[in-house]
Amino acid sequence: MKFPVPDLAVEVLSPSTEARDRGVKFEDYAANRVGEYWIISTEEATVEQFVLEKGTYHLRMKSSSGRLVSTVVTGLELEVEALFDEEKNLAALAQILA
Repeated sequence: MKFPVPDLAVEVLSPSTEARDRGVKFEDYAANRVGEYWIISTEEATVEQFVLEKGTYHLRMKSSSGRLVSTVVTGLELEVEALFDEEKNLAALAQILA
């Protein structure tokens, strides 16, 4: 990588990029030791949280509800529903900015 490795990578799936996000990018992020990878599906209204352990991603959570807590970014927590619901999204943003 040309730049410092991020602690967290987040991809929002689209039909044209899903194979790449779940394939090449998934492998590339693991190989470069990105500590956590979230895959967000707007079609399914779900988020998958993968955590890097011994060079391999392991699924920690796949959900359409509940609280998503980053294992690598201290203090990063949000309700999964806030990713897909405008009102909940704005409330979560207001809380982050407070």
